[in-house]
Amino acid sequence: MNSVFLSVLVLLALVCPSLAENIWIPTVTPMSDPRWASAYSLLPGDRGLIAGGYSFPADRCVATADLFDPTTRRFTPCRGRLVVPRNFALATPVAGGKVLITGGYNTVLGTLDSAELFDPATQTFALLPSRLSTPRELFTATALLDGRVLCVGGFNTHRGRTMGTSDLFDPATQIFTPTGPLQDDRFGQDAVRLADGRVLIVGGTHWFVRHPTVTLASAEIYDPATGSFHLTHGPMHFPRDRPTATLLANGQVLIAGGQSGTIEPEQAEIFDPATETFKTLPGEMISPRMAHSAAVLPDGNVLFSGGWSVSHLSTIGDVEVYHPQTQSFSSFSPLPIGAHDQAMLVFSNGLVLIAGGKEAGGGKETSLSTGYTWQFSPQ
Repeated sequence: MNSVFLSVLVLLALVCPSLAENIWIPTVTPMSDPRWASAYSLLPGDRGLIAGGYSFPADRCVATADLFDPTTRRFTPCRGRLVVPRNFALATPVAGGKVLITGGYNTVLGTLDSAELFDPATQTFALLPSRLSTPRELFTATALLDGRVLCVGGFNTHRGRTMGTSDLFDPATQIFTPTGPLQDDRFGQDAVRLADGRVLIVGGTHWFVRHPTVTLASAEIYDPATGSFHLTHGPMHFPRDRPTATLLANGQVLIAGGQSGTIEPEQAEIFDPATETFKTLPGEMISPRMAHSAAVLPDGNVLFSGGWSVSHLSTIGDVEVYHPQTQSFSSFSPLPIGAHDQAMLVFSNGLVLIAGGKEAGGGKETSLSTGYTWQFSPQ
């Protein structure tokens, strides 16, 4: 992108945000490395952490990490590095302002059972002595109301199959312990903590070497009080691999996107925790997608960006917004570059950051170091 044009866009966003409404502005600086499927989290003090990921130029997972400042819209490299380079790891805030980095994949070691703690005060990572009960990638990690972290399912390259196990991490002891098994082993699912403290797990894929691949429409709920999973009273209306599950202000959950073979559902679904059932929405997504990003905006709407499109056989930069009050989707300014498995963070000032990911299509693929921001403003 032309440096003069970039400078104009950044100045426009900082000085006169009203004129830059719905425009994605490049960050002032890129990340220190291209990152596909990085681990990312908000930090105390309203900063963002983006760590690890896979770099196509380097042909390996990277150990570097970046901090993002929403005020200056700049990335700065962390002083420390991951002890184990990894992508498809998950970052979860825990007590004391630290961030748990769990599992993932390493180019040499395969799927990982290790975890690290990031300390924002020192900008360093420390490898934990305790390990997951099994290596996990493409799993979910969800913070519970009591501060523990639930790690569910995932894929294990060493065993060539999806996993039906789960672990609880206790920040007080820094120890992982196994908890109740899943009803359906799965990877590529999504999970969200419900308002009552239980955790909803939706979709994903069951895969075992030399066995048929099955994309799942099933969903289950983990109850921390009993340490067990049970299937919801009804499955989703569509099997979905790599969907998103987003908690809405009314306590219901929006399930959107995902893929089942060559089928990508255009219809999203709403999960009602009171009945444990799903219903399809009357309005369809504008751009069906999988491996996309989703986040709740300050006004309660849900922003979707990027992902992989089955119909296009490529990544897409399409962005859209879900409006809970009308149960409808509306189009939004697209990203300059389409990618899947991006980092997406929403800061307290309403700034939305989308960074990294993998751009693919036409037989070519690469990881990105770019970041783009959009400033939310109440209508």
